[in-house]
Amino acid sequence: MTEPSHGLARVLSSQGFDPDNFVSKLSQSGEEELLTMKQKVQILADETAHSLKKNVYKNYSQFIETAKEISILEGEMYQLSHMLTEQKSLMSSMMEMSLVSDRAIVEEPTAKEEDENPEEETRKNLAFLLEKVEGCSSVTEVPGRQLIHNGDLVELDPESLSAVQKVHCFLLNDSLMIASWLPNRRGPVRYRFQGLYELDSLAVVNVRDAGPNKNAFKILMFPDSKMYQADSSKSKRQWLDILEESKKKKAARDKQKKEAMLQEQQAQAAVSAAVEEKNPFFEEDDSESQSAIEADYLSAEWLQELPEDLDMCIAQRDFEGAVDLVERVNHYLATCPKAPAIKEFRSRIEHRVKQLTEGLMSELQVSPERSLRGGPRAARRAVAQLIRLGKSAQACDLFLKNRSAIIKYNIRQLKFEGATSLYIRRLCGVFFPSLMETGREFLKAFQEHYGCMSAFVVWAQNELQSFVETFRRQVFGGKSNLTVMADCVCIVRQSCKELQMIGLDLSFCFENMISADVEKAVTDNKEQIIEGIKFRGAEDKWRPMNHMSEKDCHKFVEEVSAVGLDLKPYVYDDCFISLTVNTVNFCKACLSLSRDLMTMYTSEQESLLTSAMSEIFQEQLNHIRTSLQSPDFNKEHDFIVKNAQFIVDIMMKKIETHYKSKGLAFPKDLEAISGEFRKVK
Repeated sequence: MTEPSHGLARVLSSQGFDPDNFVSKLSQSGEEELLTMKQKVQILADETAHSLKKNVYKNYSQFIETAKEISILEGEMYQLSHMLTEQKSLMSSMMEMSLVSDRAIVEEPTAKEEDENPEEETRKNLAFLLEKVEGCSSVTEVPGRQLIHNGDLVELDPESLSAVQKVHCFLLNDSLMIASWLPNRRGPVRYRFQGLYELDSLAVVNVRDAGPNKNAFKILMFPDSKMYQADSSKSKRQWLDILEESKKKKAARDKQKKEAMLQEQQAQAAVSAAVEEKNPFFEEDDSESQSAIEADYLSAEWLQELPEDLDMCIAQRDFEGAVDLVERVNHYLATCPKAPAIKEFRSRIEHRVKQLTEGLMSELQVSPERSLRGGPRAARRAVAQLIRLGKSAQACDLFLKNRSAIIKYNIRQLKFEGATSLYIRRLCGVFFPSLMETGREFLKAFQEHYGCMSAFVVWAQNELQSFVETFRRQVFGGKSNLTVMADCVCIVRQSCKELQMIGLDLSFCFENMISADVEKAVTDNKEQIIEGIKFRGAEDKWRPMNHMSEKDCHKFVEEVSAVGLDLKPYVYDDCFISLTVNTVNFCKACLSLSRDLMTMYTSEQESLLTSAMSEIFQEQLNHIRTSLQSPDFNKEHDFIVKNAQFIVDIMMKKIETHYKSKGLAFPKDLEAISGEFRKVK
């Protein structure tokens, strides 16, 4: 910051600064002082903005690291909350136990008690109620699952507290199922399955009534949190109490099951050892053997801790570690028998795999708060893990959508400044390298998934369509002349050829997309030149060009030579040129048109370009014939023939050279017109 600006900044930022008094004193010094102060304030504002920008860039990496640390801290805080909830549940269950009773485990109900148990009626109603929910067949497959409570709730947005949707919640003895209402329901189905959450992985938090937000409570569903609203305070209290009670019962039930399994394993091992000593040929009962096998398969310590380990990896966004655990447990469970206990354990793992998939997909989804400056390598991590989970189709779709958003963002950052061709060059410098980089990363990520390659080709074609819309608007929709259009088309064609390095050729697609615009541009330019020929022909007196001075004549000859015409042999008497203004202007227009047409030349457009040149020469030939037949120009007959000879000998040769430079044969239509000019000569 400069010294004057530093002094002004100190004055303006002082604690007792009075803006009214400052301006009042300043206005007494006159208008010049006010203007000077305005410039100083503007300079100070620019320097402050520049300094702020430098600080942002300087601390950009620190912002990113801080955001990551906050995300990790958020996961750890939730884990801490989850552990505190479990500790609270455990303390409550311990306080409820009798300190003098010799039975720590609740006795199993007798057969008569089971007949009178109301939970049996609830179990019978489970299938009936779940018939009303679409897409939840896997929920009923878990043995021992019971319906405890259900009812309607309204899901609220945690930020704005506005209603999101109406849901129906089913509280089971081991989990909570959320289903959304079907707007157009038919038959008995009323709801659509939305999610299933285990009771030991969620926590219930009461939300105080504030303003219109009443009877609401939060459910922390690892790793998300959702807010729901009941229709009355009584219903809310009922949900809170029954959720907490169900969590306690499940914790006690799991503890009993674990202790019983451990005791059974110890007893089974003791009995087996004793029996084998007495009778080595003894065979165990099948049912007992099967239950022992199931318990043995799930008794591994790493299997017992696997759900919590998966939750921890997801919370810490350690996606690679989570997928490693999923692959390990899937490989292990593939060797296990299809038993009820193993089926229940597999459903718990699948629920966490779903959460892991959602977390990975959120990494690729585009949102306003997510930065769009990253390249395709930033998405490679999430794509690789989704592919390992068998979600290659979703990974492909989200990866390409992510790239589309980034390309559009980068194009929007370009400002249209300067010449059109310069903007198109910058536009190609943004679009085509992004397309090429995306292609390379796509081939690396999906190299063994050939079904995704067609999706990439379709995506590239759609992106090219969006690019062409911008290109068409800037090039063909403005006031650009044919030369600028030809240069811009040439720039894009060259960029399309560079894509062939990754095996992608979009040249044909690009030509097909702009063919109508090119045809219109060539036709409009042809008609303008023909109109010019007619207009100048009506006023043509067939007089040599007179530049009045040798200097002006020499200057004109130099200007025309830049176009490709050598008029020095036609200069006489220092300031005269033995050609008409009409002829020279016609030649300049034809040479420029010929170069532009050759720049935009494709085999599909050959007939269009040849037709345009032929019609223009035909119109000039008609003008020459009309003049030769007119009695007003009998004295200028030789001069008219000399102009026609110039067109044949000089102009046609130049245009033929343009064709040969492209490796093309001179069109027969132009050869025929050249022959007609020679007949005139």
